[in-house]
Amino acid sequence: MSLSDNADPKVASSTPHATPTAPAPQQGRARRRRALTAFIAALAVVVTVAAAGGLVWQIAAVTGPPTGTFTPPEAYPPAEPEPVLATSNANAPLPDLASIMPALLDDPRLDGSTSASFADALTGEILFEQEGTTPLAPASSMKVVTAVAAFQHLGAEYRIPTTVVEGPTEDSVVLVAGGDPTLTIDGEGYYTDYAAGASLTELASLVLEARGGEVPSTVYLDTSVFTDSVNAAGVTMYELLYSTGPMAPIMVDGGRIHNDQKYSEHLTDPAMAAAREFAEILGASEVAAGTAAADAAELAVVHSAPMAALVDSFILTSDNLLSDAVALQTALVVEGEMTWAAMAAVHQSTLQDMGVDTTGLVFNDGSGLSPTDRMTASAFTQLLLSATSSQAASVFESLPVAGYSGTLDDRFGSAEEGQGVVRAKTGTLTEPSVVISLTGTLTTADGRQLIFSLMSNGTTSGEEPVEAALDEISAAVSQCGC
Repeated sequence: MSLSDNADPKVASSTPHATPTAPAPQQGRARRRRALTAFIAALAVVVTVAAAGGLVWQIAAVTGPPTGTFTPPEAYPPAEPEPVLATSNANAPLPDLASIMPALLDDPRLDGSTSASFADALTGEILFEQEGTTPLAPASSMKVVTAVAAFQHLGAEYRIPTTVVEGPTEDSVVLVAGGDPTLTIDGEGYYTDYAAGASLTELASLVLEARGGEVPSTVYLDTSVFTDSVNAAGVTMYELLYSTGPMAPIMVDGGRIHNDQKYSEHLTDPAMAAAREFAEILGASEVAAGTAAADAAELAVVHSAPMAALVDSFILTSDNLLSDAVALQTALVVEGEMTWAAMAAVHQSTLQDMGVDTTGLVFNDGSGLSPTDRMTASAFTQLLLSATSSQAASVFESLPVAGYSGTLDDRFGSAEEGQGVVRAKTGTLTEPSVVISLTGTLTTADGRQLIFSLMSNGTTSGEEPVEAALDEISAAVSQCGC
């Protein structure tokens, strides 16, 4: 998978501005008292000199200082900021995209299969389509489907639990995996910038408190919630090293060996590694696989960040592992099992319930890393149109902004007019062939908000030229006064 589709979460950020620190009131009053005392003392000296020498004019000089003209610095007042994500205008005219799109899509860089779909966000009217119903590999635009399904079924406030229950002996506990890959050891880790959640240190503290301070000798790890292969269909074992990791229902930092690197090598058994970390913090000497009894008493539970934060994280940074984990969590809640097949069933049924034509669609994973996934440009626009009037509308808040955030932070260099106007999920695969996609929303020069999807498969011009072509097409539509 191309690195360009996966921004560093430490860089691709939507972090709010820091709040300026106000000076301490007590220090301010102390400085004013000292200044006033000095001024009175100086004035007394001047008056004494004036009385002694008859220099009354010096008093007048103190009480009536000279004045001048104030010239503001060049940077004051601040320049007018450039508009970003301008509000749509419901009275704006609909653009005539048929007059410009054929020429835009007739680009020599797009020498493979290219599909496009543009719709009016307000009315749902399809304004233009080319090969809109042709199933193509979507790459990471698939994460939009995962986000919508999660919001629809779980809600923005849903949190993934990790639980510890009593073990089979008084000297043991069972760590029950719930599907959270974002756990940290001590509260600081890979996901804390966007999706700060629970730590193993917090969980261990709660367990010891529940046990009255008594340290168990054995921690059993229960991963029975996940019953499928570590990789989705079409995803190679090699890709589990860097592009994603072996799927497991509990991980620290997504199973990364180095939690400050997105493309760090991943652990081969991240669940057992997490259990060992937990046991060490707890003080237990042994770790083994096991299954919690159905009636085992709960000792402690911690939770991930809310689903809205998890979606922000995997949409903005295009995190394959986290998006797959969220897709599997949705399958667990809806279908009662955490398997790739259950995930595919949830995605199919979610789209159908939202009025999307699912003919030819294939969901092998929730990330789009699998080159055998299939979506259509029309299905993407139908899905987002339906999302506007549902609880999945939160997905629009997570989409990267062209030239400003996420995986679009360094895009639109050849299409600057689209910066701050286009908001979309990127998609990039380079193996076994080039797959580039862009799916989201934009506002035209007249103020009409559109929803769109562009997908290109099998081009020979290369990754960056095709990305630039899709950027330029969406930017041209945003400037359309046609």
